[in-house]
Amino acid sequence: MKDKNVLIKKKCPYCFLQISNEDTGFLLKTDGARFISPALNDVATPKRDIPYVQFWNAMGIPEEQLDAERMIMDNRILTELNQELSAAGKPLAMKHYNPDSFGYVFSAREGAINLYSNTMICPHCHNALPQNFFKYDMLMIGMAGSVDSGKTVYISSLMMDGYHVLQRDNLMVRNAAGNTSDPYLLEMEKNADMLFRQGICPGATSKAFRKPVFMEMSYRLEDRVFPLIVAVYDVAGELIRENTGAGRTGFARYMDGFICMVDPAQMHLEHAVLSRTMPDEAQVLSKLRLLSKEEQISYQMMSNRNDKQIMDPNDFMNDSYHHEDYILERKAEMIMDSLRSGLGEALLHRKYMALTLGKSDKLEGVGEIHSYPASHLLFEREAVSHGFFNMDHHFLRQDLLAEIFDQKVFRLRRNLEDYKASSLFMVSALGCETEVIRDGAQEVVKTVGKVNPIRVEEPLLWIVMKYMQERGWLD
Repeated sequence: MKDKNVLIKKKCPYCFLQISNEDTGFLLKTDGARFISPALNDVATPKRDIPYVQFWNAMGIPEEQLDAERMIMDNRILTELNQELSAAGKPLAMKHYNPDSFGYVFSAREGAINLYSNTMICPHCHNALPQNFFKYDMLMIGMAGSVDSGKTVYISSLMMDGYHVLQRDNLMVRNAAGNTSDPYLLEMEKNADMLFRQGICPGATSKAFRKPVFMEMSYRLEDRVFPLIVAVYDVAGELIRENTGAGRTGFARYMDGFICMVDPAQMHLEHAVLSRTMPDEAQVLSKLRLLSKEEQISYQMMSNRNDKQIMDPNDFMNDSYHHEDYILERKAEMIMDSLRSGLGEALLHRKYMALTLGKSDKLEGVGEIHSYPASHLLFEREAVSHGFFNMDHHFLRQDLLAEIFDQKVFRLRRNLEDYKASSLFMVSALGCETEVIRDGAQEVVKTVGKVNPIRVEEPLLWIVMKYMQERGWLD
């Protein structure tokens, strides 16, 4: 008995237009094989994929950076191909329904050559859809954060060693990309491998929309299995800050939740983190105009009359660098304000927010942080083998992090009260210090010692857990 075709409609995870499984086309690969039929040879010849090029041009990626020469099979091409093949008495090309994935596969056979593809593409933007796209629910998570907050390194850390930090006895995670040879996916996998094996950090995100990273999660609870596709979107901090609208940042309205990264350099700290990133005193003083003896006496006399104390050179160095270069009190809050203004309160009420203090290894030696009770919980690198994470320690950290955020970053209530659910996290994608080294003609950032992340998976898994709870999967 033939399985009946099931019509399923969903939004494309790239252009977010509604598509159905019957509408999808296919990305073809022939490995250079040639056919007898001119019609099949024409289909198997790479051509400029105009919808794909137009989509990515609108997202800030020029054509020369794209795999623009592609072999595409869509419903129109399939109809025309079959008209030519049937007229020539050749076997027809077929689009077969796959009941296991609720999607379709394409095949065309001529002699000993079989043209086959199960890589479905969106009929509008021609981007490859993830595996099991029409079978499983999809959870979309957007990375938010200012420039240099560590979003790209964070994703690479999640992907290291086959998503090792996400794996559990009852949670299996694997790559779910539809096109496993996509250049961007290969670049991300290369970045994760170089980070894991050599400690080399990926470069900053270009000012453009990036392809999401797709992963398939299967969570087991007793005799039940709950599969889910998770898509993680990384976008340049400049774009979120500038709120450039429906093109490159319009994706934000479709996200189910956000991981908002806060850099410790944006915190109100008196020492340690700031001093590590400051130039040395000689560099600063070389840029200052030194006062003559007469000018110093004049300023000192004036300060005495006004009952004020002139700052010494060290105070001046700290103060000018603090206020002019960092603007610490604004950067983290600016991203949250951009999300609020771009989405509006109605949409924020439908989103999860994992507010995450990243690069936490830089705070391990800061006395101000260790002055908080139970601060050792912030830096523990526990290995969790079952469940999402250690819930007891998670709840203990919430009160502690709320106090730290309120005192050292910004007031939480104004920034979090409009979200459907929110939680606080403190992670480190590297868990160790870094140094800048020269690799040929370029400088690269490399870890000092082995990468040892601090609970980097928790913000992502918290959103996954909230999504499953809301649907009653964990009852």
